Amino acid sequence: MKIEKIEIFKGTVYYKAPFKISLGSSEQSDEVVIKIYGENGLYGIGEASPASHIIGETQETAIAASKVIASSLIGEDTDDLGLLFDKIDHSLLRNTSAKAAFDIALYDLISKEHNVPLSKFLGKYRKKIETDVTIGIMDNASAVKKAEYLKKIGIKRIKMKVGEEINSDLKRVEEVINTVGNGINIFIDANQAWKPKEAISNIRRFESLGIDLVEQPVIAYDVDGLAFVRKNTSSRIMADESVHSPEDAIRVVKKEAADMINIKLMKSGGIHNAIKIANISEAAGLPNMVGCMMEGSIAIAAGIHFSLSTKNVIFVDLDSDIDMKNTLTSGMMLPMENGFRMDDNFSGLGNLALNGEEISLVETIKEGSRQKAF
Repeated sequence: MKIEKIEIFKGTVYYKAPFKISLGSSEQSDEVVIKIYGENGLYGIGEASPASHIIGETQETAIAASKVIASSLIGEDTDDLGLLFDKIDHSLLRNTSAKAAFDIALYDLISKEHNVPLSKFLGKYRKKIETDVTIGIMDNASAVKKAEYLKKIGIKRIKMKVGEEINSDLKRVEEVINTVGNGINIFIDANQAWKPKEAISNIRRFESLGIDLVEQPVIAYDVDGLAFVRKNTSSRIMADESVHSPEDAIRVVKKEAADMINIKLMKSGGIHNAIKIANISEAAGLPNMVGCMMEGSIAIAAGIHFSLSTKNVIFVDLDSDIDMKNTLTSGMMLPMENGFRMDDNFSGLGNLALNGEEISLVETIKEGSRQKAF
């Protein structure tokens, strides 16, 4: 199937409440949506959720990168899927959320062509997978209130953001544990907030509360520091920002720096590289979580389908869509029951269609409108 046209859209999703982590606070995500058309009228959709503080992208840079990527794909055949992913990877350096949007759209298009859910196209391993829901940095009463609500709707795994002032972090986590801890698995994410020795001291204090999983305690580039923390604490250590690419995963494995690796499509550049990271992790005996960066329903759906097809993913952190006031897609909400996410048994990413009231067309790329990368 020949790729005839690619449309680039932009839109914004707004959070129900400000979301605060140690790296800062945000109230919205400025997204880029890609729509790839095949010659038979089918199309696939993908989503970029740029995050300047983690992957160095904004909506504007993602749009610019998307124009270059789109130009490299026009006229190509979707039967040559490996070649198309190679073109995406080498169209320009980094820009992984923009690349992820094209990767997701291609997978959506191909699975629709085969009339199967994306999870089945990828090699379905399970029908559902447990997700955590994240509680950002907030006052104690609000954190407890949200935790109580999450327990009420069947969530059994909660991630709590920490990394500001250690005593207030400890108190907030302790109050949540005392309120809902029975039957609820709670872990923490510092988002690179601590230096290695500080991380060891802080983690030991959290361990006294029963916490046994800590995500990204130190700065992303300090893999040696991450390994030092892992070797001097009892908790399992999960690498997140330290692993964007398969090469990063190999580095973490060689340094014995983590017990788990968090895979995010926006960091890896899409599903095809996420598969590579999962394979490396499995070979090294490190389980995976699949996370998100406050993206909307399109990218969350892609993460769900990838997770359902990947044995090494033991649970997910795919929850941002439930905290949005609006969506860039129309149709039913993505299914979640008692803390589990599943696909919706439709082809591609399911019944998601773009919501014309929430997005605006930026540019259409066709044959004859190619842009050179340099």
